[in-house]
Amino acid sequence: MKYILSIFLLVFSLSLTNCSQRIASYTVASTKQTSLNIDKSKAVQVSGKSIGFLGIGASIDDAMNKALQSAGPQFDLLVDAQVKVVSYPFVSGFVVSGLAINSKEMKAFLGSEEYNNWIGTKEHYPIR
Repeated sequence: MKYILSIFLLVFSLSLTNCSQRIASYTVASTKQTSLNIDKSKAVQVSGKSIGFLGIGASIDDAMNKALQSAGPQFDLLVDAQVKVVSYPFVSGFVVSGLAINSKEMKAFLGSEEYNNWIGTKEHYPIR
């Protein structure tokens, strides 16, 4: 009886705890349909996934990084992106797909002023 009570108290105390986990951070993100004046002809269709046992260790950031890495080291921007949650018995995570773009080529295509207007103010987002 003593063991059953100890197990019950342990399970009860664990059920009262909670935690949070950062699943993504973005420099630029939008859910609005926008018309980007960018050249998508050099974009590469990519996909990346981050999956873990019970979802442990899976993150949108990891899936997005894997998608960009699959395009090549010069690609650093993902547009027309989709994030999907995948779930299987005991395994879950995220799949990110979209068009990988090289922001340096995008800057050359748009010009510095238009690129800065697109990305934000110069003080907060310096161009390198």
